[in-house]
Formats: sequence, structure tokens, C-alpha cells
Amino acid sequence: MTTTRTLIGAALSSLFLVASLSACSDPTAPEGGAGSPAAEDCEPAHEVETIEAGVLTVAQFPNPPFSDTEGDKLIGAEGEILTRIAEMECLEVKLAPGNVAAMIPSVESGRADTTLGSWYRTAERAEIVLLSDPVLTVYLAIASVKGSGIEQIDDLSGHDIGSSIGSLWVDDVNAMIGDEQKLYETLEASYADLKAGRIEAVLNSEPTAVRQVELAGLEEQVEIHIPDPDERVKATLVPGQTNFPVKKSNPGLQKAINDGLAALRESGEFDEIIEKYDLSPEVNQAEPVQEF
Repeated sequence: MTTTRTLIGAALSSLFLVASLSACSDPTAPEGGAGSPAAEDCEPAHEVETIEAGVLTVAQFPNPPFSDTEGDKLIGAEGEILTRIAEMECLEVKLAPGNVAAMIPSVESGRADTTLGSWYRTAERAEIVLLSDPVLTVYLAIASVKGSGIEQIDDLSGHDIGSSIGSLWVDDVNAMIGDEQKLYETLEASYADLKAGRIEAVLNSEPTAVRQVELAGLEEQVEIHIPDPDERVKATLVPGQTNFPVKKSNPGLQKAINDGLAALRESGEFDEIIEKYDLSPEVNQAEPVQEF
């Protein structure tokens, strides 16, 4: 697999690291979850309201390296970060799995406290949920069949292209190529179609593209390019910044998440987590690229 990068570096390792789900932030505390003695002695950093007392319900779909699961535990870079924030608030993480389209509505309607898996901060989402401060900053990439010549935004026209439902660039690309862009509910389905030759390229964030190409065994058939800035597709001009959204009526949880992100960055643990997943240091940008 050939990967071209201008802003984000190393390919993702295939190693998944399990985030601790102990109820407190003390790394020396014994394991045992919310019912352990450590949980009983835990003092939360904030007074937060959640759907279920003592529990952070997280709407989740698989999108490595951002989010995945191992049993009932969150893994992935965002999974580890969110788990550590939950620990600071003495909350046990409870997973609410679903498909991509259900994630934000689950938070909006109060079926989940938050969600993860590379949900970008956008003006449209800010109208229906509260956005956290940036978690990871990532750039749009094109994963295309070698020899197809699909490396830039100009190259998309005339080809069948795949994108995940709800992605930052979907509307812009649709305005360019219409039904040549095919939308998928799961990443696995889009890369299965790429492997089968039903589409010629997939648009993803660069870390997602690298990991999905590895998982699909397409390293020899597919190359990844970060396209040059193109005014027709805003995601090439301004990087996407992921976040942990919460319900509009719960600013207290939003503040707890934001303070937790700041604490992890200040302690250096944030950098340790992204390094574990072989993400480039550039993904750690605390300041929003745009405010809503």
C-alpha cells in the first residue's frame, strides 16, 4: 500500500489497546469496576448528570482506530480517552452499540450520554447537540485502487466513490458527482465493495483509511492520498475535528468532558494514548479550527 501524506504521518498499527474501565482515575486502584472498593472511595471531578446514575452510556459503532470494542470495553484512541474521562467522574462506561445513522440521534434524544467514533464538530450538529472541545484533528483522504488515477478531488468525477453516511464531505461531494457517490452505513461494507470492484475509491479520514485498508487486506491493491485543498469540498480546506457530543440540556457533562480533555493534555496522557495507536502528533490540536 502506498500512502501519500502532507499533514499527517505514520500508518496505524494493528495493535488494539484496551482502555481501563475502573471507576476512578487513580492508576494504582484495584480493578473491579463500579462495584469495587475503589469506586466507593472515588470523588468525581464534577457533579454530572447521566442517564443512569454512576454510568456513562456511550453510543458506539466500530471505527478503528478511533473506536472499537473488546468485549464490553472501549478500545481505540477515542475509546481510551473517553474511558479516562469517565474514570475522572467515577462513571462506569456502558456501551450502546448501533449503526452510524443512530449515533447522534441517540445523544439528541437522550438514549445515550455521548458518542464517539470520529464525529466531527460541525455547525449542523451544533444545532442539535452540544459539541465538546476537539478530540482528534484529522484530514480527508482518498483510498483508491492503484492505477485508477483517483488522487485529487478533480479525479472523483466519472468514478463510483464510497463514503460513510454523515461524513463531513458528503454534501459537497454529492453536489459534484451526484449518485456516483454511494453512501454506506458501515465502513466494512464500503471496503468490501472496494475490494470487490463495485467502487473505485472510498473517502475517509486518513487514519480510518489506513486502518480499513489493513483490515480488508488491500495493502497491495489500494493507495491512500490526502488531496490538495479544493474549495468545492470544505473538508480539504479545514481539517475535521472529532468530539464527544452531549445532549443540549446537559452542559454540565459537556464541561466535564472538556475539563477532562484539558487534564489529559496537560498531564501528557493524551499524547501517550495517540502514540499507542501510532497516530501522528498533529492529531492533538486542542484549539477549535472553527467555533459554533
